[in-house]
Amino acid sequence: MRSLDLIGCGALNVDLVYRLSRSFPLWDELGPPGSEQLMDANVRRAIDEALAHVQPTRSGGGQAANTAHALARLGYRAAMVGRVGADDDGLYLLKELSPAEARLVARDGDTGRVYVLLDENGERRNLVWPAANDAFAPDDLPRRAPKARFAHFTSFVGDGPLAAQLTLLERLPADTEVAFDPGEIYARKGVKRFLPILQRCAYLFATEQELEMLCGLSLPESLDFLLNAGVDLVICKMGGRGARLVGRRVDLYVPPLPAEVVDVTGAGDLFAAGFFAGMIEQVGLASAGRLAAWAASRGIAGVGRSTYPDAEAWQARLAEERGEDAGVVRRSGA
Repeated sequence: MRSLDLIGCGALNVDLVYRLSRSFPLWDELGPPGSEQLMDANVRRAIDEALAHVQPTRSGGGQAANTAHALARLGYRAAMVGRVGADDDGLYLLKELSPAEARLVARDGDTGRVYVLLDENGERRNLVWPAANDAFAPDDLPRRAPKARFAHFTSFVGDGPLAAQLTLLERLPADTEVAFDPGEIYARKGVKRFLPILQRCAYLFATEQELEMLCGLSLPESLDFLLNAGVDLVICKMGGRGARLVGRRVDLYVPPLPAEVVDVTGAGDLFAAGFFAGMIEQVGLASAGRLAAWAASRGIAGVGRSTYPDAEAWQARLAEERGEDAGVVRRSGA
């Protein structure tokens, strides 16, 4: 395999996206908007019964998979490491992952699912059924990790898959930049389990709530802890309020872009893809943040991956960003 721009490692799921009205009977039994929770068999049975007459939109899902897919659509080389089932959903996921490479994905068992419940404001609640993802193990890893600019780690549910991720971390070439998005599921486990990743982490993507949950501290204390633990840059995602890029010597605010909100699922994964692409293009942190916000704003205008931007749109936006930067330089040097 040729050198990659990004290798992703995280859960691979079929997202079943439901748009539901205020009258949906189970709203009060679920978490708040933006939450993510693991389903047991009883909860899944209740959800399946309540949604029996609602037609979902099916889409490929998983944090790292969304980022890899988005980055590949922008014209870069990306691949996934993970596990899907040996079933129709698994075949669908492998096809949906394209144009990112899926040759490193293992197949066995039943494919994981996430029920994405969208309210009338486009806010989502994710209900996770991990299935094959829970069986992801070190034996599923390539014997030799591909050479990649970035390795992007995102959450699984079980402890076994985390062991596989830590094994992959050890096998990565020394010059691979590590990125980590714990999500709510990993954040609940606490920071100690992830110190090996954090000690090598160039970029940590998380919401304010996830940072506090992960570290068990206030947001300022969490940022200090993570930077002292070895993280180079924390990308703090603030939803409709934009994002902050926080490092030891930098604290940049990235404003959000106006967008029609249809489905916010995967917005942070698109943000990550735009940010990685900006770093590959060496545009600088501020520009990478603006490009990341642009990518996210494009993705939330449609359901699932349907409005992820393509290479043509990316090249036009990249040229615009570079032109803005060039204009700043010309004016300041005049």
